[in-house]
This record gives sequence, C-alpha cells and structure tokens, in this order.
Amino acid sequence: MMLLVIDWILVGAAAALSFGTGMLVGYFWDDIIAWANRVVGAILDAINYAIEVTSDAVVKLVKEGSRYYKEAEVYVMNIRTGKLRIESRRQEVNENQIPEEYLNQLRRKAALQLLQRPT
Repeated sequence: MMLLVIDWILVGAAAALSFGTGMLVGYFWDDIIAWANRVVGAILDAINYAIEVTSDAVVKLVKEGSRYYKEAEVYVMNIRTGKLRIESRRQEVNENQIPEEYLNQLRRKAALQLLQRPT
C-alpha cells in the first residue's frame, strides 16, 4: 500500500515537472522563435548550397549546472561525399530574464529531484 502511494507521488511530480517545463517554454516561445530564425539564417548563410543540404532546425532549451541556454542545431550533409556534420549555435539565457515564479518552480523541482535520487 505504501509503495502505491509513493508511486502516485512520483507520477504526480513527473506530471508537474512536465507541465512546468511546457509553461516555461510557452512563456519564452516568441523569443525562442525569433532567436531560432536568426540563428538558422546565420547557419544557412555559412552553408555551401552547391554541395550541401540541411535538415530542419532543432531548437531546445538546455540547462547546464545553474545556467540556461537556447540552442539551435542543423544537420548538414555533403551531397558528394555523404559526410554529415552538425552546425549549432548556443546563447545563454540570463536568470533575470526568467520570471520569479518560474525560478521558484524550477528550484522546488530541483530540490524534489535531489530528494528522489538513490543514495
């Protein structure tokens, strides 16, 4: 019975984390789209269209330690050799650009994740 309650608590925490991440991305969506368009334009300007093709861009938010980054990646293939590479750009998102309610939410979730780690 106790295991079942803990399972539901973990499921609820995972759902809350997913919802919070979605809300955070939604809040910054217009900024992310504008930044991604600029970055993809810069990447595409550097590509030799005569011999290379590109994939659609992949845009994501990345957290490393206490820092947050916007990152865009484009996969590039040389049509003659078939060689693949990744072109990417990354820009840090300052903590003061994130609303306080989302920062508090992230801190609570981080503390919850630390408590759930096995020792």
